[in-house]
Amino acid sequence: MEKISIGHRQLEYTIKRGKREKTVEIHVTSPSLVVVLSPFSLEKDKIREIIQKKAHWIFEKQEHLKKAELLFPKKEFTSGEQVLFLGRRYRLKVLNGTDSQKANLQILGRRIFVTVGARLTREEKKETVESVLRKWYFAEAEKVVKKRVLRFSRLLDIALAGVKIRDQQKRWGSCSQRGILRFNWRIVMAPISILDYVVVHELCHIKNKNHSQNFWKLVSLAIPGYRKRRDWLKANSQMFYLDKSNHSSS
Repeated sequence: MEKISIGHRQLEYTIKRGKREKTVEIHVTSPSLVVVLSPFSLEKDKIREIIQKKAHWIFEKQEHLKKAELLFPKKEFTSGEQVLFLGRRYRLKVLNGTDSQKANLQILGRRIFVTVGARLTREEKKETVESVLRKWYFAEAEKVVKKRVLRFSRLLDIALAGVKIRDQQKRWGSCSQRGILRFNWRIVMAPISILDYVVVHELCHIKNKNHSQNFWKLVSLAIPGYRKRRDWLKANSQMFYLDKSNHSSS
């Protein structure tokens, strides 16, 4: 662990070296953990200079994560908690099934019922509920995201090579050079208007690989008010992470 004093504050960070060529990447993974990804050849003094230049940004991200932890505490996967699906809040209810019963999920109104084995320990129940919820979200993302992609690809007349749902930690979506779109399964927690923005954003990257003026013009054809949706997602992304495994990077 490295330490550096910035004014009256102290900043701690960990350096992880790898086969990077020149760039340095900073990840603020929690209010107290900063990870610097660096090339093997880069001296510690140089990394220290970069940290000093980025100190204000790092402190801002740490404060943001502190507030987010208070607003959106880590899920315990127990009865009474709220979970999100397409922007709507559902109340979680954990039920004890028979010893041999396989864990399952049902939705009734605005409640999500997850049935687990009666003899599981408290920790095993939490792990089982989390696993069942993840699988359900993943399956729903497969259906909802692909349906929205098809709709907007027709609207914008964009041909795609395929759509995949993935457990992505750093981004909501991505577009490969071959035109394959990949989406974070967690986006299905967000309101449909936000999901649509992410879908259109990645679709437009098939025609424009960068964020040029032409790219944003194409986005605006499908979503004229995309700026508000983009800003909303940036400000509220913390609420869509079950395990709080997301982080900020630079």
